[in-house]
Formats: sequence, structure tokens, C-alpha cells
Amino acid sequence: MGRSRRRAVLQPPCRPPCPVSDTASDVPLASGPTSGTTLSGRAAAMRMRLMQAGAELLGEVGIERISTNQVASRAGVTPPVFYRHFKDKYDLLAALGSTLMEAQNDILYEWLERSAPAGFEELMGAHYQFLLSTIQATAEMPGAVWIMRALRAVPSLTAVRLASHEMVTDRICRAMGPLLPEMDPAELRLRTRIAVDAGYAAVEMALDDPSMSPESVCRALTQMWLGGLRHGV
Repeated sequence: MGRSRRRAVLQPPCRPPCPVSDTASDVPLASGPTSGTTLSGRAAAMRMRLMQAGAELLGEVGIERISTNQVASRAGVTPPVFYRHFKDKYDLLAALGSTLMEAQNDILYEWLERSAPAGFEELMGAHYQFLLSTIQATAEMPGAVWIMRALRAVPSLTAVRLASHEMVTDRICRAMGPLLPEMDPAELRLRTRIAVDAGYAAVEMALDDPSMSPESVCRALTQMWLGGLRHGV
């Protein structure tokens, strides 16, 4: 697989649309990624515009040097407009991290829903392609590698990262538990949680290190997790 270098437009996860209102009262002064506040169509578009600008700048200047003024300027708006949508640059990074992980997780959920009903061997046989698809989708998102770095490096984003990893672990264990009835549930969860963290690391490695073949990374991780699960039964 060749690495995709084209600029992609940041997209929210594929989910059913929420009802929106055009009233100004729907626009939060400083909404976080988990605020649950409904945005008007115009406000949602502006929020995504700021996130797109932030993602692009992350890839250019890095986590430490990016500023709210830079993001506002890149988006073609004034700083006060930025602060109507995000409290600070870390709030923006949290939104970018959540959007990236939700997009990645959607691919994982599709893998589970499509392959788990066919049994353990089918599920693990499709793991390689799931992981490769995740790398490909991540490569197309602006600033993805820097967003993943921020999720690890910025203390205020730890909760965002861990919450996503725990949710993914729960989802995998619910699908895999019935397929491995002989395996202790606590051991299954431990090995799955390790595999989840390794999966995110594998995606970052494949995108960050030109010497690493994405196919080789996916193949190695699939074999490692499969061996660990079989050994635990």
C-alpha cells in the first residue's frame, strides 16, 4: 500500500444527523468535545472549519507552537470567533482527538459487526484488513500523526484517549467473549486492552516511519494478538 499524501477534509464520524436549530441560542460560547450541546448548521460548519485549520497547522508547526491566533488566522476568522467554539488550543486538540478516534473506531465496529458472527477464525482473519483500512483512513486525515502524538503527550487529553480505548476494549470483549468461552474474561480483557493500545501505536508507527511497511506492521500485530489469544485459552 502506498501512503496517501493528498490533503483530505476533516470529517465528523459517520452517524445519524442530530436535529439542529438555526437560533443563536444553540451556539455555545466554549463547547468541549463532550458538551452534548446542539449546534446550528452555521455554527457546526464554523467549528469544523476551525478544526480543519487546527489539524493542518498541527502538521506544520507541531503541538507546542500552535496557537489559537494561528488557527483563527488560517480559518479566516478573528480570535473571538475561535473562543466561541473552543476554550483554548487544548480544547481544540481534544475535539480533534475525539474526532480522529471516533473515525478510527467506526472502522473497528464495522469489522466486529461483519466478522464476529462468522466465528473466531473469521474475525481474526479479517483483523489484518481492518488494521490496514484504519491506517489508510488515518493517513487521509490532516494532521493525524500529530493529533495522535498530542493524545499521548498532553496531560489534559489523557482522559479523552483512555475513555476511547476503554470503550473499544469493551466492544471487542463483548464480541469476542462468546467466541472464546474457555478463556477467563479478565484475561481476555487484559490481552484485548494491550492489543488496543498496540493497535493505535501500530497506526502511528506505520504513518510516522517511512521504513516501516504498513502491511508488515499489520501482519505482525495480527499474528501477535492471535498468538496471545490462543495461548490464553
